[in-house]
Amino acid sequence: MPMIRPTELPRGCTFRRPRPDDAPEIAAVMNAVDIAETGEADSSTDDVLDTWALPRFQVERDAWVVVGPDRKILGYAWLWDRKPHVEIQADSYVMPEMAASGLEAILLERIEERAAEHRTAAPRTEEVLIRVFSAPLAAERVAALKSRSYSRVRTFCRMVIDLTTPPAAPQWPEGIAARTFAASRDERAADLAIQESFSDHFGYVLEPHDEWVERRTNQSGFDPALWTLAWDGSEVAAAILAYAPEGEGWVRELGVRPAWRGRGIGRALLLHAFALYARRGITHIALGVDLANETGATHLYESVGMRVAFRHDLYEKRLGAGLAT
Repeated sequence: MPMIRPTELPRGCTFRRPRPDDAPEIAAVMNAVDIAETGEADSSTDDVLDTWALPRFQVERDAWVVVGPDRKILGYAWLWDRKPHVEIQADSYVMPEMAASGLEAILLERIEERAAEHRTAAPRTEEVLIRVFSAPLAAERVAALKSRSYSRVRTFCRMVIDLTTPPAAPQWPEGIAARTFAASRDERAADLAIQESFSDHFGYVLEPHDEWVERRTNQSGFDPALWTLAWDGSEVAAAILAYAPEGEGWVRELGVRPAWRGRGIGRALLLHAFALYARRGITHIALGVDLANETGATHLYESVGMRVAFRHDLYEKRLGAGLAT
């Protein structure tokens, strides 16, 4: 395993692996970065723990913290082999006061070293793809990404709505019926609806069924009563996977299978989810969307009153032959 070289770090700083009791402080670092980049905190301790619970994720190999002379955490990075040995999802956070210290590039180097280990674990794989998000105005982070040959490939945005009046009633197309997800009965149907819906989208990775279920049902804020499937007779047509982390609404996925698109099912599912949230007193609802989504999802969300809160750019880098290139 490549050695971590503390001499590269700012004076008095050291690397170590995260400990379970670090999660709240890591979340505080993430929120400091969120506020600097978007104007609002967007992270929680549960977000940190959700990452550490990902399939195949090993905290002792796939995450780092940088601590200062006073032992406070100044930086954090992690990566996950979203598609084993082929595609790596990664992220890093540096406290705003350390943004110009060079720590951004050092954390990216650690990510790349670990990504190369994933690559060499599968000798037949020619390269591994690393994907990292950055806020457009995070100048030091963007500079670090470009200095290490990452390319911006896509823009995603957070869309939100604050319900001030009851949401409009969903209008279900003829023959379509909504049914609340039932554990042990509907996992396969939900998996089919979401994976088929996203199979033609940018960045789609086919997940084994068990992993698909684990990643979604072990996430903080999961409540099966907030998942809804749309049925056309015995055929599942669409699904919405909604969550309520820390008393807010988060629509993780909304998908309509290609054969059922263009009939208003997605809009009906979204309004149905809004109504479920409203009954719980949850008024702030958010979701993420690819601005280049070919299905016109952005227009759908705008049509029900959602607005863009902030944007993040996706950067990519390919590593070949197990080495940084």
